[in-house]
Amino acid sequence: MERMLPMVPPPVLQPPGFDSIPLKTRVFASEGELPRHAIFWDRPQLETEVQLIELRPGVYCLNHSLKLQQMFGGARLRDAYTALQAGRGGDVDADLLSALQDGGFLAEAGQSRDREHRRLMALEDQKEIADPSFTLLRILLTDQCNLACSYCKVIPNIDNPSKHPIAYERLDDVVKFYFTYSDPAKPKIIHMTGGEPTIFFDTVRAIIELKEKHERPNENVWFVLGSNATRIDAAKAKFLAEKDVKCIISMDGPQEVHDTLRKNWVGKGSWAEVDRGIRLLKDAGAEVSISMVLGQHTIHSAHNIIDWLMQEYQPTGLGVNFMKPPTPQQKDYEYLIEPQLYAETMYSIHKAFRDRGLFLELVYRKLQPFVDQRYRYHDCGAAGGSTINVDAKGNIGPCKSFLVMKKLALEDLNAEAYRNTVVARWRKRSPIYYEACTGCSARGMCGNGCAYDAAIHSHDEMAIDVRSCEYTKFFNRLFLQDLLDQVWQEDRASEAGWFHIPTLIERQKLLGDVRARPRTLSYSIGHQTSE
Repeated sequence: MERMLPMVPPPVLQPPGFDSIPLKTRVFASEGELPRHAIFWDRPQLETEVQLIELRPGVYCLNHSLKLQQMFGGARLRDAYTALQAGRGGDVDADLLSALQDGGFLAEAGQSRDREHRRLMALEDQKEIADPSFTLLRILLTDQCNLACSYCKVIPNIDNPSKHPIAYERLDDVVKFYFTYSDPAKPKIIHMTGGEPTIFFDTVRAIIELKEKHERPNENVWFVLGSNATRIDAAKAKFLAEKDVKCIISMDGPQEVHDTLRKNWVGKGSWAEVDRGIRLLKDAGAEVSISMVLGQHTIHSAHNIIDWLMQEYQPTGLGVNFMKPPTPQQKDYEYLIEPQLYAETMYSIHKAFRDRGLFLELVYRKLQPFVDQRYRYHDCGAAGGSTINVDAKGNIGPCKSFLVMKKLALEDLNAEAYRNTVVARWRKRSPIYYEACTGCSARGMCGNGCAYDAAIHSHDEMAIDVRSCEYTKFFNRLFLQDLLDQVWQEDRASEAGWFHIPTLIERQKLLGDVRARPRTLSYSIGHQTSE
C-alpha cells in the first residue's frame, strides 16, 4: 500500500478542503525523491513538476504540470514512478520507459531534472526587455452609472468621481498610443465600459471615429461595449449594429434573480429595462453576449439560469464571473461563494453545454492551455503586458480595478515608463517564478489569477491570488478526471499493467464545439489565452 507523503518540497499554499476533493484524488511522492537539480550521467530520471495522482482506486495519472502532459495507467505506472523517483530507472520495463521518454516525462542522462522550468523562465525573462505589445484597450469612459449593483467593484472604489466623460483630446492620444505599441498582425479589442458608457453615447461615437482614424490597413481590431443596456434605444442599437460593436450585457438571469442585486439608485430592480435593451440590440442585428455573476443567490440554480438565458437570448458567449469582494473593506461580502463549489458548478455547466458551443470564458481560459498543452504564464492580460486601461480622468494603468482607486495610475503616455513601472514588475506575477507553486499539479494552467483579489486578501498585488489558486486546483482535478473518462476502457479495470498517453483528439473532446473566435464574443477579453 503506497504511503501518503507530502510533496517534496511541499507546496506552501494548499487549498482548504484539498483532502476532501470529491474526485478523491491522492498525490504521491516517493520517500527517495531525487533532488530538484540532480544530474545523473548514467540514467534517465523524472523531470521536476511530475506528480502521480490516484483518480480512482488503482487508476493513476502521471501529470507533468509544466508541459501539461498526462499518462494514465494502473499499478505498473505507480511502481515505475516510485522507482524513478528513487533513482532506480533500471527497474522500469523498457516499453514503459520508452513511452515516458516519448511523452516528455524524463530528463535524459546528463540533463538537469528542472530543465523545463528553467526553459520556461528564460522565455518569459526575454519578454521583459520589449516594449508593451497591447491587444486590449479598455476605456472606462465615465465614472457615472445609473445603477447601483451591490457587488460592483468599480463604482464604489472610484477616487474623486468625475461628472464628465474622458476628454476627446485625451482619447485621441490614447488610441494613437495603443496602435503605436501594438502588432498589426495580432487581433485586438477596444473595450468601451465605465461606469455606464451609454450615458455619454457621443463619446462612444467619438471612440469609433478615432479607431477608424488610427487603425492600419487590414488590421483585425474590433469593438466591445460593456453595458447594462438600460439606456439602449432603437437608434443606439441600430448604430452599434452598423458599426459591428459587440455588446456584453450584464444580466444575472430571470427578473426575480437579476433584481436581487442589480438595482438602481432608488432601490428599484433593473431587469425589465435590461431585457428591453437586449431585445432592441438583437432586433437591430448586433452581436450580444451575457455577463452574469455567480453568488450565493445564483450558484445552486446556475444550470437552470443559464439554460433560460440561452433559450431567451441565444447569446454568442456567456461570462459567468467568480464574484469578488466589491471593496477592500468587504472581503467577507455575504454573497461570495466557495472556490470548490464554483469550480464544480462551472465545469458541470461546461460539460452540459460544450456540444452546443457555449463559450464560458473563465472555464475556457483554464481549459484551453490544459487541452493544448501550452504553459500559461498569466491569467490577467495586465500581467502579460498586453492590456492598457484609461479612466474618465485620462489616467492610464494596467488594471481597471486599481486604476479607479488611483493605484498604478500613470499620467504620461510613455512606453518606457509603462514597461518599467508595470510590465517588468507584473510579469513576475506568474507561477513560473513562485517557489510556493512548486509541486502544484495545476501550475501550468493557472496564471495566478487577479492582482486585485491578491491585494484584497494579502495586501500585496504581487502575492498569490489565493481564491483563484483554490478554484484552479479544483478545475485541474476535474479536467484530469474528464480526460480519464475520455480514454477509459472497462477492460482496463483488471489490468494492472496498462498505460496510455491521451491523443490530441481525446484531449479536444474536453472542449467539445467550444472555440475562441476572433471578432466575436466567443473570445477572452482582458485575459491571457494561447493564441
